[in-house]
Amino acid sequence: MTRVDLITLSLFIAVAEETSLAKAAEREHLAASAISKRLADLELNFDIKLFERKPNGMFLTAAGSALLHHARLVMRNVADLEAELQDFSAGVRGTIRVQANATAMARYLPEDLKSFLVLYPEVRVELDESTTPDTLRAIADNAADIGIYGDVIVPADLTSLIYRADRLALLVPLDHPLAAKECVSFADTVEYDYIGAPKGSSIDTALTRASTDLGVSLRMSTRTSGFDAISRMVAAGLGIAVVPDSVATSYAESLNVKVLKLNERWAERRLMICVRSIDALTPAAAAFLAHLNCT
Repeated sequence: MTRVDLITLSLFIAVAEETSLAKAAEREHLAASAISKRLADLELNFDIKLFERKPNGMFLTAAGSALLHHARLVMRNVADLEAELQDFSAGVRGTIRVQANATAMARYLPEDLKSFLVLYPEVRVELDESTTPDTLRAIADNAADIGIYGDVIVPADLTSLIYRADRLALLVPLDHPLAAKECVSFADTVEYDYIGAPKGSSIDTALTRASTDLGVSLRMSTRTSGFDAISRMVAAGLGIAVVPDSVATSYAESLNVKVLKLNERWAERRLMICVRSIDALTPAAAAFLAHLNCT
């Protein structure tokens, strides 16, 4: 059996995305007949049909769709490999792709990154903020090396480690009816307008589950991203919000808001680190994982 080569995979992806030999040929600067020959050889090699050839274009079969998924992963990995080798040639010892939730970005990662880069100054870290579902998807698809997320969602097919213990609190304006309290239950809050975190975030997921358990719907007056924006909206009297206690305390010192203890079991949560496989990490990513896991 002939091995699949990268050129054929690249041409296959082009035809799948363009649904046309002619358009793929134009995109790849090759003759359509040359691409057709490679695809025919690929189908013959595996004794499968990858495309339904119709008058209005070429469309993937089920086998073709499966191959497209893997072909894109292979080409992405090759691109990552080339970038990694270029980093080494430039004296940079690897690039680490990290996706993390807003809590980690605002509270913990800045100091951890600072101490890591002191130890490994030639490593480059690409850091993106994302919600928990997006982070887990990025790790599963190998679009990121390390993810940090709230433990309200438990992935079955990834390796997860504890990063930090984290507590959620309620942030309210100073003149709010709840501001006279020091501690509240979630049930005490549901009659008031909320400033919501982005949909799919770990905090949003926790609030959705808690309101479902009570059989109520939260009154979301506004949704926004970033704890700074959320806290300022609370200070402006637009609603109340659930945010990490450490973040809420820092804003309470500078804004007209009060931090209340949220007396709920789900308010005690953990931030988790996840990877596809510890053994498959690059040396730079493995070093960063070890650093995060011991800080």
